[in-house]
Amino acid sequence: MTTVTQAVAKRDAGPVTVMWGRRAHFRAVLPHSVDVEAFLGTAAGALYASADLMKAAETSPDSLIVALMRCAALGHLPGTDEFYLTPRKRKGRPEVLGIEGYRGIVERMYRSGAVTKVVVREVCAKDKFKYVEGEMDRPFHAIGGGDPYNSNSTGADFFGPQGSRDRGQMVGVYAYAELTTGAVSRVVILTRDDVMAARDASDSKDSDYSPWNRLDGGKDHPEFTGRSMWWKTAARRLEPWVPTSAEYRREMLRASAAASDLAGIRDPAPAPVNGRAAPPEPVYEAEVVEEPKEPAPARSRDGKPAAPAAQEKLNDLLGSLQLGTGDDEHAVLEWLGGAPWTATVSQVRTVTGQLKDFLDHAAGDFDEARTAIWVRYNDLLKAQAVPAPEGDPDGD
Repeated sequence: MTTVTQAVAKRDAGPVTVMWGRRAHFRAVLPHSVDVEAFLGTAAGALYASADLMKAAETSPDSLIVALMRCAALGHLPGTDEFYLTPRKRKGRPEVLGIEGYRGIVERMYRSGAVTKVVVREVCAKDKFKYVEGEMDRPFHAIGGGDPYNSNSTGADFFGPQGSRDRGQMVGVYAYAELTTGAVSRVVILTRDDVMAARDASDSKDSDYSPWNRLDGGKDHPEFTGRSMWWKTAARRLEPWVPTSAEYRREMLRASAAASDLAGIRDPAPAPVNGRAAPPEPVYEAEVVEEPKEPAPARSRDGKPAAPAAQEKLNDLLGSLQLGTGDDEHAVLEWLGGAPWTATVSQVRTVTGQLKDFLDHAAGDFDEARTAIWVRYNDLLKAQAVPAPEGDPDGD
């Protein structure tokens, strides 16, 4: 008979041991604010808490390491609301998939040091809502009942006579951030159709355990089913327009280096103190994030049109990524494949490979891959001092 101690020892000989054996790798990627012991301890706790997750990690330890490395690069603790570890099946074989949660996305915005407030709210059919782009820096949204400006309104007016107000079905969601400069980021607004399109692209939408099917408002309010995923979808669409921890710090370092080079000077060495060299400047928290490699330019000498099968494969990939309008897709094609876009063999091969790199880096998450593509594209426009095209590249 196998005792509990023996069972735990057997587990420790598997994925948990593999995970702790990579401690140095995780330490190199984690920001200084996250202790590697706490990181691995939290991951181990998540494995022990779920038999299905442990089985997936035992079957595919590589998928566990990939998920944890991605979590470390983002600066989160695994197995928390910031970054979920979930068991999935790929071609019938269990494996571990890491998914950044809504709180993780928002947390990275705050960690950038450039954001003071992030607002993400669902809008229901009976809420009072107004937003005029170009005239209002943020939406007006009154979620309570009655007149929001009436000082005589009671708690029953706001929360409902029994503490359960009827707001109606969720019809939309919005997100924006307030920056330390006092400015307000772009306001991202999604309709119900936008959210449902994101849901349809999710591999887990039909699972009983999927957050898309969770009763976030309780059994008495089925109209709020999946509300947390509405929030996450809006936060994900906001991400290209708001500094996040790794991206923002990296851009600040680049800007500082460029300014020094332009001036032709570097900061002088610190003056000696009491005959001794001054201590080095402190190194503040930084994050190492592996990014998809830079797109290689298309080979202009190859003018041969791509085969229909290769073109169809690229079109299927573009359809899954949902990059936006036809103009948005064309802009990405010319960025990755070279202009003018004529769908040559080399162009189609190059773009297909680059899009797969983005998707692989996002662990198969189409939302994350799409966000990464537009972040990199917008970075390129900024570097070239070219204004971004009008409209939301995500089609919001």
